[in-house]
Amino acid sequence: MKIGIIIVNYNGKHLLEKNLQSVVDTDYENSEIIVVDNASVDGSIEYLRKNFPTVKIVESKDNLGFGRGNNLGVKEYPNFDAYLFLNNDVSVPKDWLGKLVVTLQEKNDAGAVGPKILYSKEKLGNDRRIINSAGIYVDKHFMPYDRYDKENDNTKCTIVEEVDAIMGGAFLIRRDVFEKTGGFNPKMFLYYEDIDLSLRIRDLGYKIYYNGNAEVYHDHMASSKKLGMRKRNIMNMQNRFRSIKSRKGFWVAIRETIWYLFNWTLWKMIYSKKFTLKEFLQDR
Repeated sequence: MKIGIIIVNYNGKHLLEKNLQSVVDTDYENSEIIVVDNASVDGSIEYLRKNFPTVKIVESKDNLGFGRGNNLGVKEYPNFDAYLFLNNDVSVPKDWLGKLVVTLQEKNDAGAVGPKILYSKEKLGNDRRIINSAGIYVDKHFMPYDRYDKENDNTKCTIVEEVDAIMGGAFLIRRDVFEKTGGFNPKMFLYYEDIDLSLRIRDLGYKIYYNGNAEVYHDHMASSKKLGMRKRNIMNMQNRFRSIKSRKGFWVAIRETIWYLFNWTLWKMIYSKKFTLKEFLQDR
């Protein structure tokens, strides 16, 4: 199975310097790396050309965000059996990709597969192994939760099983499934687009699998922390609404937004003497 590893980059030269070599060193031979650069001005493209001549580069004139950037990478390089969408703030061991591919090939009903994602600062700083995401649980209100987030790695995380969704930071999907879904929602610049794609994969009758035998290491928020919490939360809220609207209809999206706002307000009334809209946008 030929795999296209797509990395979307925006002013992330420092992250490419830290993480890209590990991706190049992947021992799965039938793969190629494609970096989609979202109009970086930090020398990212020059750095890639000088240090990684085998890496394919797609230059966008505009910052397309995560989903549209990945869509562009697939469009420019359509001749792969599957695609692995990988954050530029993720480093990997040599054997990570092969384990994911095995799951995708062995599970006939698999549309996508994700690995165990560990916090990289814990990996590098000491002997503790702390989970960032072991697949994602999505509740009946379409709220996503990373399974076992901030727990110590253990045997319950080292299995292969079906999950509701997987994190976009390391997301392996069959090409035909990606094409059937239409790819990432182009209206979503950042946040929730991985949940939306996972749910639409499941809507088509495919399953999402988590393979805890494959692992990667995530510099959590390293690629998006400059946005600020307020802007990230607004994007997340908007994209959740868009996802529910496109899958379940306008009134369901309205209902779920009202449900969320009511529950947030109730929580604040119970646990805080006063609250503001600014707090809502920052605390969500």
